[in-house]
Amino acid sequence: MKYNFKTVNLKKYLFQVLLATGIIAVSLVLDLWSKAAVVEASADWPMKELTVIDGFFSLHYVTNTGAAFSLGAGCENFYSVVIPLTFLILAAIMFALYFYTDKRHVLFITGLSLIFSGALGNLIDRMWLGYVRDFLDFIIFGWDFAVFNVADSCLVVGVIVILVWIIAFYRPESKKEEEKGNSESEPEENN
Repeated sequence: MKYNFKTVNLKKYLFQVLLATGIIAVSLVLDLWSKAAVVEASADWPMKELTVIDGFFSLHYVTNTGAAFSLGAGCENFYSVVIPLTFLILAAIMFALYFYTDKRHVLFITGLSLIFSGALGNLIDRMWLGYVRDFLDFIIFGWDFAVFNVADSCLVVGVIVILVWIIAFYRPESKKEEEKGNSESEPEENN
């Protein structure tokens, strides 16, 4: 479905823009601030690690020179080509999803905003520092999960929110017409 700008409900559109802007701004500031705070504080920690809950959670400052789970670490052209290209593709997909879908539910806007802010937070690290600052380290049932940051959390939560929206709320126009046609064709019961 192509987006028709002439039928835009201005109040609803402004709410969506403010919601997206607020989510992106708050999560991006939280991500960048938490990274800077951990980098500064970790200078005093032995092995750059601070145990918060023994055997479950610690703050462990590490640098990630690759993509997710250090993929591409050590490749010189990785940042100059793959990362900006990925961000541009992500922005194009998000633009298309927003303007070419027939529903813009609050969950949809929230999910897209979280995904965008998470990608932007890690992109800022990569472009300015050449690596991403990770520090959240969980051990779950004896398995030491990959160290991550607030931006990574935003990406994961954003994808989960979009999936919940798709499963619970999204119905394409063709499905709605199909459901409407089925309900009209059912015979009425006579008493």
